[in-house]
Amino acid sequence: MAADERIKVIFKRIFVKDDADWFGSGEFFFIASVDGKPVGEPGRTFDAVEGQWINLPAAKWSAVVNVQSKTEVVIRFKGKDEDVFFDDDLGPEMVHRLRKPWKQQDWEYKTEYYVLKFSVELAIEGSFGHHAPNEVFACRENAGSTNCSTVSGTNIVARMEIHPVFPVPSDAPVPAGATPIFPPRPAFPAGTSPAKYNPKNAGTTVNPGDPINIIPNPPVIPILTAAEANLNTAARIEYTYYHPDSLAFTDDDSRLEWSASPTGGGAVRFLGSPRGLKVMVYGTTAGAVRLDVRFRGALFATYRAIVMPLKRIPCRFNILNGPTGPPASRPRSTPANIQDHLAIANRFLRQLGLELVLDTNTTVKDGAVATAIPGIFRISVPAGRTRNIPPGSPPIATRLNYRLGVMNFAYVHSGISAGGGTLLGRATDIPANGAGLSIQDSGTPSTSWILPTGVAPDAAAVTQTMNLFPAKLRPGHPQLFAMFVTDANGDPGNVAFQREYANTIVHEFGHNLGLRHRVGAGHDGLLHPPGENLMHGTNPGTLAQDFDIIQARAVHLSPIVPP
Repeated sequence: MAADERIKVIFKRIFVKDDADWFGSGEFFFIASVDGKPVGEPGRTFDAVEGQWINLPAAKWSAVVNVQSKTEVVIRFKGKDEDVFFDDDLGPEMVHRLRKPWKQQDWEYKTEYYVLKFSVELAIEGSFGHHAPNEVFACRENAGSTNCSTVSGTNIVARMEIHPVFPVPSDAPVPAGATPIFPPRPAFPAGTSPAKYNPKNAGTTVNPGDPINIIPNPPVIPILTAAEANLNTAARIEYTYYHPDSLAFTDDDSRLEWSASPTGGGAVRFLGSPRGLKVMVYGTTAGAVRLDVRFRGALFATYRAIVMPLKRIPCRFNILNGPTGPPASRPRSTPANIQDHLAIANRFLRQLGLELVLDTNTTVKDGAVATAIPGIFRISVPAGRTRNIPPGSPPIATRLNYRLGVMNFAYVHSGISAGGGTLLGRATDIPANGAGLSIQDSGTPSTSWILPTGVAPDAAAVTQTMNLFPAKLRPGHPQLFAMFVTDANGDPGNVAFQREYANTIVHEFGHNLGLRHRVGAGHDGLLHPPGENLMHGTNPGTLAQDFDIIQARAVHLSPIVPP
């Protein structure tokens, strides 16, 4: 909605100091104009009694002026006393000039005969009246900030951000000579109040029973029907920062108005009112989309995402039990534990518009035995197939009981890294991604706000190129997609460790889909954000929780994802 930059001039009342007549009361009449247009009641006279007030009807004695393109509004007022032969002037004409910044104020004008009381009110959300002094009247976009004026005439430099990375990277100043990881912000006047940060910026604690959409600011907005879209399924888009905190925005603040622009053919609908610090949206048409937030008519923040249909990927889990030992060679995870791990993993994969669903096909091989949970099996194996699985060639463990085109997860006791350390898990069978060995993304703001971000006052965004994994498929098994998970993730029934299992599943599954490390060995060439991306080589799931737009583009081109 366009900014409502209107002011209202109200001539309120007149105190009669001198009635200008020898006998009895005077007969005053008044001539007024606002911005060159007459105001008042032509031909009406008022009984002027010394020491008393003349109240002017507000409906007749007020005028509204749209000041969006004005720098000055002139107010004129003149009083006269009606007489038989000549009308007497009641003092000089008032010529009052209002200039920007517009502000609400009560005024007084005096002559020898009367005192005029008049006021100026500003429209806030369509309503005139006396508003709180710090209420913002109008805003203008300016190099990464919004310059606002309050109803008291004070100027405020304001800014809002919707960072696509959760947890949000640190915006603390970097040491001299170091590469910035956060786009620059405009200079704020000294003495202004501090910024307000979204309390979720520290990360999201995910539990198996949480809503599937618990991770905010996903790169993919899922296409849903109106019946499917609700508070637990639509995408959550939330502010991450605004300045100054004295603006005191609320989650459903009517001052913040959201709209959607189909920058790449995508279309969305808002679930509930498109107002405030947080909104919920669901997709209706596939393609890129930009969400804009306006404050008093000025563009305040933007968020870019891709609208895609949800893709459900069939999978099965095989628990590989070796001999009881010693040494132990059986994973501790139960089928119920695996269900919890999968539930948490899907809450992270929702960012990509993906969901792993347990295979309902009951076909088994390699000695697999179905459990009470469809899609989860147990297989008795020699110790060497589940304990200390070595690096190098794909292990037998991950091809056991697989079905063509179905993602195959093996829960094993332990594995060894190339450096001799303990493994949490490993993707072993990776098909060629449909994009090839790299993929590009162009758009503003840039994916993960990689500098230059296009978020003013930063420079315009540039095309980003991300490197992908080449195919790693064992001979004779072109449709085997597989990975293993080890006991090194911790107690599988403890919710804190369940998050580690889920993080390992999602991270290694990302490799299956063609994603390289964002930071770490064999990285994808982007190296940003520094620690928050789920494909970080070593960071735990309490920090590495995010996927971005370019990764979303890539994974949907994997043959693992149904067309």
